[in-house]
Amino acid sequence: MMTRSDSDEDRSDPDVVRLGSLEVDPAELEAPGSSLWDLIGGRKLTLRSPDDLLDLPSQGWRPIFPSWEFIDNPREIFAAPHPHQRNAWVLVFLHWIGEAWTVSTDPGPVPMRRSNAARRAGLELRWPAEQTATAGTLPELSVDLLNTADHLWTNDVGDHMTVRGWALGPDDQPLGTGVQVFANAPRLPDLAPGDRMSLRVNPGSDIEDLAPGRYRLVAELLDLELRSPPGTLVLTEPDIPR
Repeated sequence: MMTRSDSDEDRSDPDVVRLGSLEVDPAELEAPGSSLWDLIGGRKLTLRSPDDLLDLPSQGWRPIFPSWEFIDNPREIFAAPHPHQRNAWVLVFLHWIGEAWTVSTDPGPVPMRRSNAARRAGLELRWPAEQTATAGTLPELSVDLLNTADHLWTNDVGDHMTVRGWALGPDDQPLGTGVQVFANAPRLPDLAPGDRMSLRVNPGSDIEDLAPGRYRLVAELLDLELRSPPGTLVLTEPDIPR
């Protein structure tokens, strides 16, 4: 079983591991490896260069994302241990386009990491108070990150402080297109039990188009896919010069 982090409704499974943006069942990585050519041989392949495959390990490959026969564009992904780095992998991607399998590779090392759900365990995002801003402006918003666990939370993979935010409509769907621009954010520090820190929230630019009023507001810490419960954003009437 392999999933992408943006496809699950609960956004992550604590029992899987991550290879780059992929979430993979660890049992699939522990399965016996095979020759890459045994797995993909006999297919019509489109390669940018034969060297793309010749430079990869010849053995140790296992499928982590099998072909879906019922979709228009089947995909397959294969992984092999990186030859020079422990707990890291090499990936080969096959994508059916037209009448052949298009091949792309990630020679890595692609590190194996704990899933987002496992890494965010014990952390919560909480709005410190009602947020207030003037309608027609881009609000300056902040949310608190709190370690509710009884042990130190350690940022062992370099997750960053980037937080996005959006307003919700009456149907709990995001208002607007959610177009956002993120600046490079620093890494999150380790957090002791009970510690909290304030994080800047990057709202969608179309929040400036909302009329004055009260809105429900949600924030998400992107690297961990950690979402806050809804808070409140109050947009006030702009001052009109006389």
